[in-house]
Amino acid sequence: MRSVMVFSGAAILAAWALVAEAGELAAPVHVMSDGQPLDVGGIGYAAPFMGDYDGDGVRDLLVGVFSEGRLRIYRNLGTNAKPKFGGYEQFKGGAETGRVPAG
Repeated sequence: MRSVMVFSGAAILAAWALVAEAGELAAPVHVMSDGQPLDVGGIGYAAPFMGDYDGDGVRDLLVGVFSEGRLRIYRNLGTNAKPKFGGYEQFKGGAETGRVPAG
């Protein structure tokens, strides 16, 4: 059975597991960071993406934050099957603080 994680891009991220064979959504759960619901603050629009940022074979969580166009990186301290996220660091991209241009 395959499952897909679906994120809701709001101030506090929520995720739903979509079970492909059954074609239905499981109950939503908050994505947690340091034991609290992950909250990007600011205006509240978020663009989450899962990918192995640090090359350790475990998918990390990258969240684009509308407020000031910043990208937060939450490293996965758990596994791909049971992710666990600690605090975040700002993506820098060779600058003091990396930003995504708007417009």
